[in-house]
Amino acid sequence: MSDKVSFSSATQSIEEISDYYKVTAEALRKYYNTTENSNPIPARFIGLSQNELEKELTERLNELNKNVSLSLLSAIEASLRIDYLNRVYRREKDDLSRVFREIHNKKGNKASLEEDILSSWKKYHPKYKSIFSDIMGALKYRHWLAHGRYWVPKLGRQYDFYSISIIAIRFYQDVPLIN
Repeated sequence: MSDKVSFSSATQSIEEISDYYKVTAEALRKYYNTTENSNPIPARFIGLSQNELEKELTERLNELNKNVSLSLLSAIEASLRIDYLNRVYRREKDDLSRVFREIHNKKGNKASLEEDILSSWKKYHPKYKSIFSDIMGALKYRHWLAHGRYWVPKLGRQYDFYSISIIAIRFYQDVPLIN
């Protein structure tokens, strides 16, 4: 059997991630607002037109959106993996926990998020199937972000911070995790 995982305290809540997004987006808007800014204009802005500044701000905000979306999806993954391991370690008696122990006996801490953990949740708790289907769809976006964005993704829908936030809120409000 594999070694027991020591959980870190470095996981982020959706509130922390959302707050980071809001504060950083506001800071970017203030930084790029040269008309109302009482601070000196940054040297890198000299010679740029207002349209060029607005384009650069939009690019920075889009990049922030992608980075924070990745953080939200990583937080969901962490919660699911912690739940998986807690169900194994605590030897819970429900069907899902039993299946997780079987998976753990075969794969240890290397269970596949999609094929093992999410699929088991969908099978043993069909009440949450739509949430887990949404997460599985969003994970395609996460894979694209995490692996360098070198291909054109086929996602089936557009993802951004707000759409992933809605998925995360539904997940954390509805799914009975053991954390």
